[in-house]
Amino acid sequence: MKTHFLLYITSLLTVSLSISPLITIAIRKRLFDAPSEDRKIHKRIVPNLGGLAIFSGFLFSLAIFVDLSTLRVANYLLSAGIVIFMIGIKDDIIGVDPMKKFIAQFIAAFIVTIMADIRIIDLGGFMGVYELSYPLSIGLSVLTIVGVVNAYNLIDGIDALSGSLGLVFSLVYAYLFFAAGEPGWAYVCLALAGALTGFLIHNISPARIFMGDCGSLMVGFLAAVLSIQFINTSSSKIIDLGFTSVTSAPALAMAIVILPLFDTLRVFTIRIVNNQSPFKADRNHLHHRMLALGLNHMQATGVLALVAAIFIATALIFQNVGSNQLVGILICMIILLNTALSIYLFSRKVSLREELSDEQPQLDESVKIPIIAEINEGSKTFAEKILDKVSKN
Repeated sequence: MKTHFLLYITSLLTVSLSISPLITIAIRKRLFDAPSEDRKIHKRIVPNLGGLAIFSGFLFSLAIFVDLSTLRVANYLLSAGIVIFMIGIKDDIIGVDPMKKFIAQFIAAFIVTIMADIRIIDLGGFMGVYELSYPLSIGLSVLTIVGVVNAYNLIDGIDALSGSLGLVFSLVYAYLFFAAGEPGWAYVCLALAGALTGFLIHNISPARIFMGDCGSLMVGFLAAVLSIQFINTSSSKIIDLGFTSVTSAPALAMAIVILPLFDTLRVFTIRIVNNQSPFKADRNHLHHRMLALGLNHMQATGVLALVAAIFIATALIFQNVGSNQLVGILICMIILLNTALSIYLFSRKVSLREELSDEQPQLDESVKIPIIAEINEGSKTFAEKILDKVSKN
């Protein structure tokens, strides 16, 4: 436990202490996120290199406390992480074509699934599927990693949201891997948790720095890898948590990442139905809808983090019902919550329109409105003559 605590604190302090000078450098070199798009919520320039500090603190703490005997795939995890880090930091500084970002994500996913052999091997009876063939295992794992990476990237839209969701899943997985007797993976989770805690100190509204694509892509990448590794770990041993045993690992992993995944699937579906590109940016994400309720950034982040925790708690409580039933419960929960939110926002919009129409002044038809017209054809209008008088004076 002492090593776990020291690793967490080391990562936290490394990130927290490195952000202030990083902010200074970013401002001097004009490396910041400017509010140049309508979909962006912030109205001032903010440095967006927080992911650089997160990745550095994460690696620094792992390098001190973890060796290859504790985490045998550390070298492959680092290699794939560097690919994600490089494409993310380039996108934050000069921008990157979306296709190049996808290529980098697929490269990182193939490194993890083929070279590190971190792939979904057994679904434990989910939808009647148990052990997967090698090609199907690789394909499903790669798509899972790329999908989760982009889900966390897209949900990073308000202060502290992506960092808070990352902190929730990293602490949960740290506990699960510790209970499973996997100290190396527990160290990975605590290193990430410490890095995100140190970052969130500076990301609370008003945010002094954003994590940028570099940070959100890294958080999503680790969320995907930890989820796959947890499913594999639970299929090879019984994980006793004291109050329950993990018997529906795929459903629990789904519950941990369900909020970003549902948000991404939802906005993509809406865009496709409206004959728009699924990659077209808009203001229809869950965090935008929270702000539409009148919440500020931290309130919206707190609500969404609490919802994420509720889904995880639900999955832990109902572990014994089976993966299929538990996945069904989770899907019904999030659909009901989204439907209730949609109905409330729609009713609020209708109510606001009615109030505005009631307050709009009614024009009296008997009152004639003066019309500016030309005095003679080819001559200046009355307004133009007034402007000429003003300019002369």
